[in-house]
Amino acid sequence: MTEATGKRSMRALLRPRGDDAPLVEAAPGLTLAAIARRFWPRLRPVRGWLLLVALLLAAGPAIATVEVLLFQRLVDDVLVPADPGPLLWLALVYLGLNLASGVVSGAEDYTSTWVSQRFLVPLRRDCFARVLDQPALVSDRRRAGDTLTRLTSDVSAVESFMIGQFSVGIGAVMRLVFSLGALLWLSWELTLLALLVAPLFWWAATALARLTREVSRERRRRGGSLASVTEEALGNVALVQTYGRRDEALTAYERQNRGIADAELVGSRVRAVFLPVVDLLELAGVLLVVLGGVWALSTDRLSLGGLLAFLTLLARCFGPVRDLADLVPALYSASAGVERVVELLDAPAETDPPGALELPRSPVGAHVVLAGAGATYPGAGAPALRGLDLELRPGERVALVGPSGAGKSTVARLLTGQVAPDVGVVSVDGHDVTAVTRSSLRAAVTLVHQEQLLLDASIADNIAYGRPGATPEEVEEAARRAGVLDFVRRLPDGLGTRVGPRGRSLSGGQRQRVVLARALLRDAALLVLDEPTTGLDAATAAALLDDLLGAPGQPVRDPRRTVLVLTHDPLVLERVDRTVVLAPAAVDVEPVVAGPVGARP
Repeated sequence: MTEATGKRSMRALLRPRGDDAPLVEAAPGLTLAAIARRFWPRLRPVRGWLLLVALLLAAGPAIATVEVLLFQRLVDDVLVPADPGPLLWLALVYLGLNLASGVVSGAEDYTSTWVSQRFLVPLRRDCFARVLDQPALVSDRRRAGDTLTRLTSDVSAVESFMIGQFSVGIGAVMRLVFSLGALLWLSWELTLLALLVAPLFWWAATALARLTREVSRERRRRGGSLASVTEEALGNVALVQTYGRRDEALTAYERQNRGIADAELVGSRVRAVFLPVVDLLELAGVLLVVLGGVWALSTDRLSLGGLLAFLTLLARCFGPVRDLADLVPALYSASAGVERVVELLDAPAETDPPGALELPRSPVGAHVVLAGAGATYPGAGAPALRGLDLELRPGERVALVGPSGAGKSTVARLLTGQVAPDVGVVSVDGHDVTAVTRSSLRAAVTLVHQEQLLLDASIADNIAYGRPGATPEEVEEAARRAGVLDFVRRLPDGLGTRVGPRGRSLSGGQRQRVVLARALLRDAALLVLDEPTTGLDAATAAALLDDLLGAPGQPVRDPRRTVLVLTHDPLVLERVDRTVVLAPAAVDVEPVVAGPVGARP
C-alpha cells in the first residue's frame, strides 16, 4: 500500500458516510469568527455577569494552587522532619480554603446557569417568532421535525458556543495560569522541560477540530432528518395503519436512524485515533519531569515536598491543557447547530410593506374585487391563477367552483395576503391588500382551512382562539350559531371538554363545527371557507350548511359578513347567491363565468 493510498483510507475511515441521503440539507457554513460576531450583540445584557463568572472561575484555581503549595509545607515541615508543630495551623488553613472553594464553586455554578438562561430565553423566543413569521410558502416547504430540532437542541448549541465554551475556556486558562505560575516559582527549569510537548498538543487539537466539525454537521443534519421522519409518521399513524405501510414507514425511519449511528461511530473513531495520542503526550511530559526531578533533588535545587507539589501541579495542568485542546473541536461541534439556527433566523419573514396602512373595519360585509389577478408560486413552471376578474358585494354569499388546480386555494391565499399577486389587483373595501398591514387584513378576512385545525385544549378554548378577549357568553353564542351546542350537551364537561391532539376525540362533523364557531367568533367582514364539507356525510354536511348559510330557498344572511365558499359540493351551490366557475390557469380562456343564483358548473 502506498503512502497516498494509506492517507486516503484514513480520511475515509474518519469521515461520515450514509447509505441514504438525509432529508434535510446542510446549512451554509460559517467561520467561528463570523458566528462570534453574529451573536456578540446578544450578550450585551449579560456581559457584566460574564465578568463575574470569569472572576469566580479564577478564584477556584487560585484556591486550589494555594492548597498544593500548603501540601509542600506539609511534606517539608511536618512529614520529613517528623515535627507535628505546624500541623494545626496547616489544618486550619486547609479547612478555610476548602470552605472558600465550596462557596466559590456554588456561586460560579449558579451564576453561569443564570447567565445561560438569560441568553437562551430571548434567543428561543426570537427563533420561535421567526418560525411563526415565515411566509406560508416557506413554512409549507419546511419539515416540522427539522424545525423542532432547530428550536431545541440547535438553539442550545448557540448557548454552548457563546457561553458554555467561554466558561470552559476561561476556567481552563485560569487553572493553567495559576498552575504554571506555581510551577515556574517552584522550578523554572522543570517547567520549561514539561512545555516541550505543548506543540504536539496543538497539532493533535487542530487535526481533531477539523474532523469533529465535519462529523458534527452530519450528525445535526441526520438528527433533523430523523425528527422529520418521526414527526410525519406520528402525525399519520392512522394513515400508515389503514394502508398497511408499517414496514415502509419503519424502513424510512431506520435509514435515517442508521445515518445518525454512522455519524456517531465516526466520532468514536476520531476519538479512538487522537485520544491515545494525547495520553502518550501526557505520559511523555511526566517522564521528562520525573527525570528532571531526580536531577533537581540530587543537586538540592528542589525539596521532596517541592517535587511532589510540582508533580501534582503538573498533573493539574493536563486537565486544562486537554480542555483547551478540546475547545476548538467543541466549538466546531457546536457551530454545526449554530449554523442551522442562523439559517432559521435569516430566513425571510412576513413583514408589512413600507408605508402600510391599517385596513378600516367595515360596518357591513367586505366589498372584494379581484381585477385581472394572477399568481405564480416560486419554482412553478406555470401560473396557479391567471387573469381573474371577480367582485363580491357586501353581505353576498358566493361559491367559487372549478376542477383541482384551477386556483381556488390560490384565491384564498391572495385574499389573506399569504401570496401576493404577480399581476392585477386584489382589494378589500377599496384598499389594495398589498398596501395594508397583515394584521388588519387578517382581522378583516378569516380563512377556514380545508384541514380542521384544532389545539389540544377544551372546546371553549379552541373557539376563543378566534378572539382571545371574547367573553364566555360570546363564545357560547358562536358555538350556538355553528351548531356546536347540539353535541356539546351530550359531553360530560360541555364546552370544557378537551378535544385531544388535533381534535381526534371529536368526529369530523364536530371538528368542523368547532372550526366554524371559531371563525364566526372572529366576526370578520369576509369569511372564506375552503371545502367546508370535505369528509362529511351528506346529512352532516347539509345540517352544517343549514346553520351557516340556511336551507335551500331559506337563506341565512348576515349583512355584516361576506362569504366566499371554495367548493365542489352541490349542497353548497343550493345555498349561495351566486356560483362562479373557475377554469384552470393553464387554459388560455376567460377564467371566470358568473352564473345566476343556484347555477351549476
